[in-house]
Amino acid sequence: MVTIGYLDLLPGQRAVLDRLTEPGHHLVSGPPGSGKSLLAIHHAAALEIVGRPVTLIAHSKLLGQHLDADGVRLGASLPIMTFHGWVHAWYRETIGSPLGGTRIGSFDWPRLMSAALHDTGRRGHVLVIDEAQDLPQEFFGLCRVLGMDVIAFADEYQRITSTQSTLDEIEKALGGCGRLEISTNLRNPRPVAELACHFYPGLHQPPLPHRDGPVPVLLRRPEARRPFVRWLARYAENHRTLKIGVVVKRSREQGELLAEIERVRPGLRPQIYVGAAGDTRYQKVDPDRPGLRLVNRASVKGLEFDSVIVPDAHLDAGDPSSVDLKMLYYVLVTRTRGELYICYSGDQEPRMFGGIPQRTFVRQILPG
Repeated sequence: MVTIGYLDLLPGQRAVLDRLTEPGHHLVSGPPGSGKSLLAIHHAAALEIVGRPVTLIAHSKLLGQHLDADGVRLGASLPIMTFHGWVHAWYRETIGSPLGGTRIGSFDWPRLMSAALHDTGRRGHVLVIDEAQDLPQEFFGLCRVLGMDVIAFADEYQRITSTQSTLDEIEKALGGCGRLEISTNLRNPRPVAELACHFYPGLHQPPLPHRDGPVPVLLRRPEARRPFVRWLARYAENHRTLKIGVVVKRSREQGELLAEIERVRPGLRPQIYVGAAGDTRYQKVDPDRPGLRLVNRASVKGLEFDSVIVPDAHLDAGDPSSVDLKMLYYVLVTRTRGELYICYSGDQEPRMFGGIPQRTFVRQILPG
């Protein structure tokens, strides 16, 4: 993996990092592939190296593992936590007792705000937050009460959780902040970005990248798992140097795909990440190792792969005009640096793909 240093960044990216040295809150927005996660790790690493107390907040533990590897390459050893993990750890340290069995997204915010009023030891601390749009407004209000500087990186059109915030809501909760924007898509080839436009829920499309690449494929697959897994295994064998993200809707399908791959091609050694798994083997990945990586949609935010395969689009039978469904596919489509396969089973292609022209989506059939 090549380390992207400060001088390797685009002038616009370097300009954003330079502005972040100014005191106070900052909110950096940009479309997929614009380098938000890269800038987050750069800024957090710079703060750590000069001795500022800093914590990097990641949307998921899987994203945190990738950011940790990037930080090590930049020479920094950063504390990286999820938003929920940070809240629980902060409360325990402040009050001296655990917060308790709070369900995700159901924090007792008045209780937390009351605790924050008695904690003056956080002033001077910095929270660098990646995928900030997936955190609740109340969390940013808590940070404001604690007197911490918040550097948030966000794209409000990639909100796929129930605890989501718009850019305006984040700014309001922080009591004002510096707003910065980056716009260049450095990840996706142009055909992938053109497909992503069909799912973009905003009014003003981000600029398209210039880099050419393969046209995304809408692949009709058999309902039986084995023919699809054989195709998946052949794809991995023919692209052994690539990191291939297989992004599924249900954790159970991750396990079943893993078992079938190991039966069909035991030498492939796919990686799998299941956040709720009891087996720790399924909770750690090597971000630098090529090959298949089976991940859940809920954990894919902020990640990128050389190729992306979505095996189960037939499970999305909702209203194709739904903003939530559009944002979900906007996220899924834009994870790839190269090839993209969206697969479905059944006689009819999912309604959300209706009307997408052949030049944007190559339609293929996988034999049974």
